[in-house]
Amino acid sequence: MQMRRINEPAPHPGATVAPDRRARAARLDRNRVICAIVACLLAYGVARLLVAGIAAGTGGPDRIHLGQMIALFGLPVMVVVGFGAWKGHAGLLMLGACGGLAAGLRLFAA
Repeated sequence: MQMRRINEPAPHPGATVAPDRRARAARLDRNRVICAIVACLLAYGVARLLVAGIAAGTGGPDRIHLGQMIALFGLPVMVVVGFGAWKGHAGLLMLGACGGLAAGLRLFAA
């Protein structure tokens, strides 16, 4: 039994699913998996850059701990935003922009 989306009409009993529809569903599933992997990798990179950027100044271990707390709070949020926003991969673009800001924070904090 194949699950269907809520907004799709129910198929007629006895009707078969067209091969192009199956191919489209397989492509969408593949794209979701790839998008989830890219979102996780981007979120991890942004979190690492954020910790390095906050810890780059002179503040001792307090700044490092602050950066780690912010990164640990932000990591799941970034993964959800990166994977959840589908319209033109807006979530991945926002995550990339956050990575650019975190890299800029690291460059200009020193």
